[in-house]
Amino acid sequence: MPAKPFEIEPDTVYKTTADGTGLKMDIFRPKKKIRATLLYAHGGGFKKGNRKDIVARHLAEKLCAEGVLVASVDYRLKTDITAFPQDNRPAIEAAQARTARVGMPINPQFCGPRLYAALEDLSDAVFFLRDKDGPLAGKTGPLLVLGVSAGGIAALSLAFPPRGVWQGLSRPDAVIGLCAAMVQPWRLAANGVPSLLFHGCTDRVISPKNTTFTAHRVATTSAPLKVIVTDTRGHNPQIDLFINGNDPDGKPWLDQARRMMQL
Repeated sequence: MPAKPFEIEPDTVYKTTADGTGLKMDIFRPKKKIRATLLYAHGGGFKKGNRKDIVARHLAEKLCAEGVLVASVDYRLKTDITAFPQDNRPAIEAAQARTARVGMPINPQFCGPRLYAALEDLSDAVFFLRDKDGPLAGKTGPLLVLGVSAGGIAALSLAFPPRGVWQGLSRPDAVIGLCAAMVQPWRLAANGVPSLLFHGCTDRVISPKNTTFTAHRVATTSAPLKVIVTDTRGHNPQIDLFINGNDPDGKPWLDQARRMMQL
């Protein structure tokens, strides 16, 4: 078998939560000079999943040979509103209610405190990777956050963060959400991070109606979010399609990520 194009640095603690829990990432470090970094956020509805998700390894096998460091991150799951400071709770609850009010057909758990906890953790992971005193000595190159399903929802929220204390979050250079959604589309704006929402024509987990709603909002705001709807049916099949499949012109879908990392 050919040698792997990376060395794995597992169980790297990037953040300690208020209750003393160490949140970790697994780092797939390329054996050549780092040209870019991809931070992977797993799916699981904000209630399950972890950094050992096999998708991270598939991405590393595809991209590390090109000088891309891949980091797969854990984030808090099943987070309750009580995990947030008292002053921040009304804004979270109001945003959750607004998602329903504007007609987004989405599980309420995908736009409330569980989302905000993951959002904050992804921001801290971005900060950790860029830190000049961290394991990469700040040498990340362009940093792309790629999330699937719930991880993609959190990633897209980081590209267009909520108002208030969350405006100070560390944002990446680009974001991709696979089989995900922009659950608070009123936050789309021209000053957001260049992003991609990649979704299927049918999906029983996250309705394609969300994608249509988001596309209409993008058109009226000039937000730097590209929306792609594929002919592939289902939720998880979009992940394999993006990593291993080709677009209608016969070019790898993964080239979308390469361009966003300036490869």
